[in-house]
Amino acid sequence: MQTITVIIAGVLALGVVVFVHELGHFLVAKAAGIRVLKFSLGFGKKLIGFKYKETEYVISALPLGGFVKMAGENPKPGEALVVKPGDFTSRPWWARVLVLLAGPGMNFVTAVLVLGLIYWIGFQVPLAQPQVMEIAAGSPAQVAELQTGDVVLALENEPVENWEKFSDRINALGQAQPGQAGQLTVQRAGETLNLLVYPELDPESGRYRLGITIAPAGTNVIDRVFVGTPAERSGFKAQDQVLAVEGERIYNKYEFQQLVWPRAKQPTRFQVARGDEVIELKVTPMTQQLPGKGTVGVIGVNFVISDKMQTRQYPFFQAFGLGARQTYGIGKMILTALGQMITGKVSAKDSLGGPITIMRMAGQEAKSGAKDFFFFLAAISVMLGIINLLPIPIMDGGNTVFLLIEGLIRKPVSLRVQEVSQQIGFVLLVAIMVFATYNDIYKIVAPALGGSP
Repeated sequence: MQTITVIIAGVLALGVVVFVHELGHFLVAKAAGIRVLKFSLGFGKKLIGFKYKETEYVISALPLGGFVKMAGENPKPGEALVVKPGDFTSRPWWARVLVLLAGPGMNFVTAVLVLGLIYWIGFQVPLAQPQVMEIAAGSPAQVAELQTGDVVLALENEPVENWEKFSDRINALGQAQPGQAGQLTVQRAGETLNLLVYPELDPESGRYRLGITIAPAGTNVIDRVFVGTPAERSGFKAQDQVLAVEGERIYNKYEFQQLVWPRAKQPTRFQVARGDEVIELKVTPMTQQLPGKGTVGVIGVNFVISDKMQTRQYPFFQAFGLGARQTYGIGKMILTALGQMITGKVSAKDSLGGPITIMRMAGQEAKSGAKDFFFFLAAISVMLGIINLLPIPIMDGGNTVFLLIEGLIRKPVSLRVQEVSQQIGFVLLVAIMVFATYNDIYKIVAPALGGSP
């Protein structure tokens, strides 16, 4: 049943993002007066299809891509170039650029719409306590001897359950009793402490503050083990409770990160409670670049933030604004990861996944719920859009470069140059796909054969 879920979710995710990509090419080509001969989802042998007017619509056997075949799109070198009305080459260079960019553009639009709908319809988020991430020098928090990693339990003996509203409560405390102390109850390394804090008025914002940066506190219970990561290969499972890292006791996600981040590529021992037994797992964290943190070690797990949940929902326009912002953030993250792999800052072997990984991830997200699956769908759509914009011959980005050159020099780039470039691009693309698929298989098979995790 799990395999069937993975296949269905993977085919659905890939099918949707490929469909909207090719639909973008199709619609703009039609609008530009270009004849579309075939619209195919998948490659290889045709499974089903029909023809309507000049266009054949088909679903093919390999659901790992798709294409739109336009009349006169790929003239062959050495043959007399005969441009017919409705051919791709009959349109101005800028119109052909729009056709090429419409595919990736539709992927980005799809991500905005999917994420916007999620924010508008609403979804469940953890109701989490605040945890101290950073403390400003000379701030009230430093004077009160707060420490990074402290989890705030209560303010003035009233429980603090929402990290996002904690700053509002501090501001209200400062306004109610300016210059007077408030009691902050925190948890530190498993102990409960009461500290006196004196909120300070910030002249720029006009609000009372403690001078700390906070984030939602996490537990030490694993919520999810990500596909293809060292944690998965080493046998971590959801609901495992991480008790210690290299023999040092931990109580929450923050303490876990502080011990694991410095151990990139170093074999590490984890003490884990699973049900009624305590086991030891050995993992070698892979490298990852984090903004402001540099290269850190990660094993590929998420932690349960809180058992308490609340519904988050946004007004229509704000929701789709957040969808656009989230799409931009996903795109930036993907470009950063690509740059890190190209420069060797992170291991391509650890980070690069192929169709098997994508399908396994789709299955994992589908089992986690509709919200997680649609977030994943949006991320895959953005990734497909960005990859197609890379200036690699045979991709939309590479062909766009040729057309931009045509616009500058007022004549098409030599067909021979285009053909050789596309052959090189094809070989490069196949090599990347083979490497990614090898990675997929290795990550599944190696642990069973006793390979290094």
